[in-house]
Amino acid sequence: SSMQKSSMKIPVFDKKNNNIWKTKIMLFIRASNQLNPGLLENAPFIPQKEIPSYTDDDRIVPAHWVAKKPIEWTDTEKDKVALEDHLQLNLLDSLSNEKVMCDNVITCISAFDMWRKIELLCEGSEEVRESQNQILVSQYEAFMAKSRRRADYHA
Repeated sequence: SSMQKSSMKIPVFDKKNNNIWKTKIMLFIRASNQLNPGLLENAPFIPQKEIPSYTDDDRIVPAHWVAKKPIEWTDTEKDKVALEDHLQLNLLDSLSNEKVMCDNVITCISAFDMWRKIELLCEGSEEVRESQNQILVSQYEAFMAKSRRRADYHA
């Protein structure tokens, strides 16, 4: 099936049809690797190791986690980091015809951040989307009330 993967074309970003693009890019990303969608929903994977607690000048330093140096990564961790890089590349490739979008997401440190920024730029914040929905609902209700009055009038 490696032939199928190479022939898959990345969905080109389309701000006017953002919902269709989002569905297509998600399918493309999932088809590339089943683990990919999780990377868009969670913070990026950073290989870490635990430093056990120790005493420093009579002061106890509790156990804590630190990022591993790349040379310390296991093969599995290397694969997971490569997935993240591949996903960022997919998103940038998809946006390549939209310079403004590219300029906005190129500074992001993870695919997760890129995805959030794309959503924000295309759909606005959660609050904006919520108020747009409320406006549409009240417009619909007003329209339906008007239609009912018209129907009553003609009855």
